[in-house]
Amino acid sequence: MLSALRDHFAPRHLGLAGLCLLAWAYMALFRYDSYGIEEAAALSLLLNWSIIHQIASPVAFYGVPDLRAFLFIPLDMHWVGSLAAAKVYTMFILFGTALLLYKWGESRYSGESSMMATALFLIAPVTLMQTDAIGCGVYLLAAFAAAAFLDQLLHESERAVPSWFFLLILVCAFAISLHPMGLALPLALILRWLPEKEQQGKAKRMIIAMILTAIPMLLLRWGWYGMEEVTAGRLDTLADAILGTPLLHTPNWGLGLVVADLGAAAIVATLLIYKRNLDSTTLMLMLASLIGAIQGDHAWVLLFWATTLYLGTPLLIRLNERIGWRGLSGQRGLVLIAVTLLATTAMITDKNSKNVDRLQLKSDTDMLISVLEKEALTAPANAFTAASQWPARTLLATRRDVLPLPPTSEDRDDFSAKIKGITHVAFNPQQENMHGLARNFASLSDRYETVALLPGGVVLKKKEDTANHQKSTSPMNPHAALPTGQQPN
Repeated sequence: MLSALRDHFAPRHLGLAGLCLLAWAYMALFRYDSYGIEEAAALSLLLNWSIIHQIASPVAFYGVPDLRAFLFIPLDMHWVGSLAAAKVYTMFILFGTALLLYKWGESRYSGESSMMATALFLIAPVTLMQTDAIGCGVYLLAAFAAAAFLDQLLHESERAVPSWFFLLILVCAFAISLHPMGLALPLALILRWLPEKEQQGKAKRMIIAMILTAIPMLLLRWGWYGMEEVTAGRLDTLADAILGTPLLHTPNWGLGLVVADLGAAAIVATLLIYKRNLDSTTLMLMLASLIGAIQGDHAWVLLFWATTLYLGTPLLIRLNERIGWRGLSGQRGLVLIAVTLLATTAMITDKNSKNVDRLQLKSDTDMLISVLEKEALTAPANAFTAASQWPARTLLATRRDVLPLPPTSEDRDDFSAKIKGITHVAFNPQQENMHGLARNFASLSDRYETVALLPGGVVLKKKEDTANHQKSTSPMNPHAALPTGQQPN
């Protein structure tokens, strides 16, 4: 009977069945409210939704979106306005990326190490976190895997300028628009093509194309609006690769140090062993792990953990073979202990992450946004226009007009004119770049009152008597946002 089953079911069938079960687990663990979304992802979704619905929206004032806006276009066909659909879409992209990484690991190292690394990566708590947040880490890793695949096709092509060349340029632009770690893609390809001697023409075109693609994308996305704001230390954030969302645990820099040591050891050992034979995927993962440490957000943690697993697992197997004795326990004992420990911890943590949705837990920033959501529910239709430090996420939660924060001004009357029509304001005055805005609103304490003062910031509201007076004596502010659904004249 077992032989008959083996004849009818190949290993890939079991892998696909495992992905189906994992998809069900992911969807069961997602949170289905309007919170926890990355600001840049929210901007890309809202831009598409406003275009499809053909409504006047302040989304255009938020900043230049990343190129995920183009990738979200298929969602606009049937699932406009659905965050759940966007999360499932991100999950499918994650699974496709995992399959590409598995094929790469299988061809470079072995099917055994690649299978272990891919399984541990898919059940890692930080992978679930990034998928649930529609985070740029998933899409950046997908760009790396796609770029490595296209780079291989480009090497094998006999044509001077094949179509893969132009697709690779688009993938490079996409990666740079997402995060500073996206710069690892053109840097890795340049380093990969520099020593090329047999195809010097292709190498020259590739290097020039990567440079010419990176420069305009840097000019467009410099500052990378919408990246995750991290207040914890780098080691505390790295611990989330194993412990999951920080909403469910206290900072643990000790575990973060262990993760950092494992990743650093995997990178250094790979450099020493394969220094003359580094492929594009390895270079991208290494460079992204180094560049991402500057920001230190959870997208970086995802890339760093993927680097640790895919580079470290084959090294761990080699180490176990050298120090172990004959037999399964001797040759794979250390590997099985490590994999079992990581897998068990990850599954327990993933199961506990359901409490985030069940208990409606929110980050400090989302707590501020929830205050605005409650204010929007009680405010009349035309009496709510907010200015927020996180406008896209706030608009998702409130479904009302939300503008970005106004620029600061030394003149009180000038600043008052800039905020005419704004009824609510949410920002974090503790951040250094918000000190000027905090002073401006402090000078207007006779017009704005504090609704909430939380660890994540403050919510201000225009006083009722001031709002009523302005309605009766002031002309309409031409710069104020139109109500949702209203077209400009």
